[in-house]
Amino acid sequence: KRKGCRVIFSLMILGLVVWIGLKIKDYLEFQQEMVRIVHGQEVKKLIEHDLRQEDPDAFTEKGKIQSYEIDDETIEHNPMGGIMFRIFLNSDEKLVVYYTLQKDSRTGKLSILVGDIRRKLVN
Repeated sequence: KRKGCRVIFSLMILGLVVWIGLKIKDYLEFQQEMVRIVHGQEVKKLIEHDLRQEDPDAFTEKGKIQSYEIDDETIEHNPMGGIMFRIFLNSDEKLVVYYTLQKDSRTGKLSILVGDIRRKLVN
C-alpha cells in the first residue's frame, strides 16, 4: 500500500513538472513572438512616423531626434490587449517614449498608441 502511494505521488509530481515546463515553454515562445513583432518593419514604420510627427526633421542632420532604440526588457503583453514597450531617443535613457501596439481584429493592421512621453528634447 505504501509503495502504491509513492508511485502515485511520484507520478503526480512528474505530471506537475511536465505541466510547468510546458507553460514556461509557451510563455517563452509568446515572449519571442512579441519581440519579433516589435522589431518588425511594420512597427518600425509606425514608430518613425510618430517621431516625425513630433520632430519633422527626425533622423536628419537638422532633427533633434537622431535615433531610437527599443528597450527589449519592457516588451510585455498588455492585459487589455496588445503589446507594451518603450523606446529611448538618441541613446538617452531620460528621453523615453512608451507605446502600446494593437492589432485590428478585422483588418489585421497594426496601430501604435503613444502612452506616457518623457522628453526634454523637442521645443
